Amino acid sequence: MRRLAFLAFAVLTLAACHSEPDFDERYDAASKKIREKAADIDARIAGTGSPESEAALVDDGKT
Repeated sequence: MRRLAFLAFAVLTLAACHSEPDFDERYDAASKKIREKAADIDARIAGTGSPESEAALVDDGKT
């Protein structure tokens, strides 16, 4: 009975430790999400033409 309890405790402990991703897994997931978002933004820009630069929108007072 004690062996079964110990084995169950060991399995539950290992399962609990495995549930949280480590730094590398979180970094990879965040990098993938950023790359996907950047690709989406690039596709939107390519579909509408390049946006005007902010410098062209600012009146420099020379006119």
